[in-house]
Amino acid sequence: MIKTMKRTIPVLLLAVQLIYGQDYQLKMSGFSAMSNNASYSAGWWDDEGINLVGSLGLPVITKSTGSGYGLTSGFWVVTQGFYTQPPLVEEFVIMDDILEVGLGVNVMAKFTDFNGILNAKIYVNIGGTDTTLAFPMVRGDSTFTAFIPDSVVKIENFIASAEVMDSLYYVAQSNFITGPVLFDEDGPSSRVDDSAYPKGLPNEKWRLVSFPGELDNGTLSNKGLNSKHVFYSRDWDNNKWVKPDTLYLGEAYWFKHQYGRKIDFTPGSGKSLPLTPYAMELFPGWNFVGNPFFFTVPISLDQGDLTGPITYGIGEKSGWSEVVTEMQPWGGYLINNNTDTLQVINLMPTQVEVVDNSGLNRINVSPPPREAVNAWRLQISVDSEHYFDHNNYIGRDFRSVEGLDRGDLYEPPMIDGHLAVGFSPEADGGYYHTTDIRSINEVNGVWDLRVLSQEKDGPVDFQIHTIDEPKNNIVVALVDLQQKVAYRDIMETGLMIAEKATVGYDLKMVVGESEFVENEIQRILNGMPTEYALGYNYPNPFNANTRLDYSLPVRSHVSIRLYNMLGQEVAVLVNEEQPYGNRHVVWSGLNKQGSTAASGVYIAEFKAGSYLATRKMILMK
Repeated sequence: MIKTMKRTIPVLLLAVQLIYGQDYQLKMSGFSAMSNNASYSAGWWDDEGINLVGSLGLPVITKSTGSGYGLTSGFWVVTQGFYTQPPLVEEFVIMDDILEVGLGVNVMAKFTDFNGILNAKIYVNIGGTDTTLAFPMVRGDSTFTAFIPDSVVKIENFIASAEVMDSLYYVAQSNFITGPVLFDEDGPSSRVDDSAYPKGLPNEKWRLVSFPGELDNGTLSNKGLNSKHVFYSRDWDNNKWVKPDTLYLGEAYWFKHQYGRKIDFTPGSGKSLPLTPYAMELFPGWNFVGNPFFFTVPISLDQGDLTGPITYGIGEKSGWSEVVTEMQPWGGYLINNNTDTLQVINLMPTQVEVVDNSGLNRINVSPPPREAVNAWRLQISVDSEHYFDHNNYIGRDFRSVEGLDRGDLYEPPMIDGHLAVGFSPEADGGYYHTTDIRSINEVNGVWDLRVLSQEKDGPVDFQIHTIDEPKNNIVVALVDLQQKVAYRDIMETGLMIAEKATVGYDLKMVVGESEFVENEIQRILNGMPTEYALGYNYPNPFNANTRLDYSLPVRSHVSIRLYNMLGQEVAVLVNEEQPYGNRHVVWSGLNKQGSTAASGVYIAEFKAGSYLATRKMILMK
């Protein structure tokens, strides 16, 4: 007992000397030398100063002289840092190895702090909303746990962080954790309620897919995939489809599987994204993009500089959709950048905005109103038994001109055959545009379009829908060039194309003032040949060149070949599909090898549809 008192007194005197020398007051009833190594487990602020209770239950009361301790040396210089530091989050994880719908989510955290932990809680942000939920954490032996009920949050649709407070009210917050992302090469599946493929991917059908969240390993094993799965991405530099080696966040891929049953996508083996803006880069032209989040994200583009997004496939049917206003997890989409520079959009749970242009800061201003005088836009959709194409638009807009411009979109790059509507905004007759928007300064116009179907049997349903309605005095009519008939009520009735469209079905849309529309309809119908015909070449005989006229009442595959009197093929003048009308071809007397043919009599054979005719042609040198 006497020895213990002798040890206590010197330590007490030393401590008092150090503290009073630094303008601090120390009040205590006893102090053991062991207190130098004591771990303080509780404390609080009050008007008297800082009250600390050590592991031996001894109160230590200090009173600061200013905003801080102001210590320069001694015992408190060593110890004060422990008191003023926030807690340390050692671990914050999801406890469940596999997340199952209806069972909720269990989380666990470990904290350390010199002052002792007062309380802890978790904050849960629900994806797709601005809702934040708080749940208390329960103290265990060395950990804290919490339970996120499935009734208030879908397991793949949240991010969570832990917040801990120590006994001196210092606070620390953990990093975010989310539900995992799973992808199994041999059997992908999905528990996401609002997945783009809630019923799974159909067998042997191409679909656009993307992967929500960052995969731990996005490398594809092409050896295993070649037999059961096929992924393709676009090689823009070489204009071809390639099998990717790695799957990337925010990108979409063509995907087809060869299982006997449908495949679903399932989360695991990766991590979801925090609820912060996701910058998506869009290069000039079509971009294959995907939703990087585990929930549906709204998206609204002005359809000026950026058009889309569109997607491919609905259920069992294949084809291009109309412009959509949201992007679903696991789905793939196309957005067209109509500018010549890189554009960046920020994907958010609640909004999308253009924030950057080619690496330069860009002022976000509201686009000019679509309701400008005389502006209008119509959507054209076609449907058959197995295919559809709803991504077709004509109209007039203040940003467009009469000729080819950025409002005239090329058909999206397609990996497989499909039903399509093509426009020909250029004079060369190439029907490879899905959108043809013209100048608002004009009122009247004629749009040439062609329906091309992979459907060998069954009709094609042709419909027109109003996106932005024309003025009351604007009339919309359709001329069926195959049937040689005009439809003036096409907006209400649509058109059922009963004839096979595998070689192209040509139509003309006439839009404008009523007088113009009627005159144009009559001009088109009167100018159409009523039957196939092959004229006589002129001149005949000829020395250098001769012209051969022919007529097509409908779009047809045309073959014009030249034979000598021995029946040998000398030249092929025409071998292609051609639209209706009165046409001609010129022979310059050259054979298939490009050499001048010998003088003599030649037979011109003309085939179109079921029509066959021949003409004698005399070449004289």
